[in-house]
Amino acid sequence: MSVFGFKKKDGQDILNPLNINKNSMVEFKLKELEEQGFFTFGKIIQMDVGRRPFTRYLVYSRSEETEYVFEVYTGEEDGQMETYLYFLDDTVPFSEEFLDVVGQKSITTPDGTEYERCTMPEYDYRIDGVQGSLKVYDLESEKIEYESEVEVWDYQRDAEGITEYLNIEMLKTNGMFRIFIGQRFEGSLYKVYQGMEEK
Repeated sequence: MSVFGFKKKDGQDILNPLNINKNSMVEFKLKELEEQGFFTFGKIIQMDVGRRPFTRYLVYSRSEETEYVFEVYTGEEDGQMETYLYFLDDTVPFSEEFLDVVGQKSITTPDGTEYERCTMPEYDYRIDGVQGSLKVYDLESEKIEYESEVEVWDYQRDAEGITEYLNIEMLKTNGMFRIFIGQRFEGSLYKVYQGMEEK
């Protein structure tokens, strides 16, 4: 077992910087989540997108049965972790019309909230998303559930002094768009309880 990944029964490697297992839990000290207690881990998603791979953990509230995406980047030089927390805001079946919308300099959600691209196009009014692949590992079955190519578009806005991110990803296997909204937070605002790993 390495610090940043593990190999399971089916011989598949998955990037796991928090080194969690199916009995691990996480507690968030964020204002909006402080009453939800402990979250359990369901899946590990390795994202090979952009300049460096990163990991998304699907975590579930034990009190409200709510699903969140806990995203972790590991620094290339100092090993420090960048952490983000997202919730799934919407899903959109594939359409050419929506594909033309994503990638534009700004995007407005149905409730009227406007976000701007994190990376702005220099000349055109839009740029393509970042291409890559993902691999989904199920902690309960200890198997790779599926793999897919993916395209990702990142947006942001200032929300009362906090940068809020809107992340749109399109799975190439079925064309489904998934829209996530979330924010970055400091390492002091979460605590992981590893849990005993069964032999």
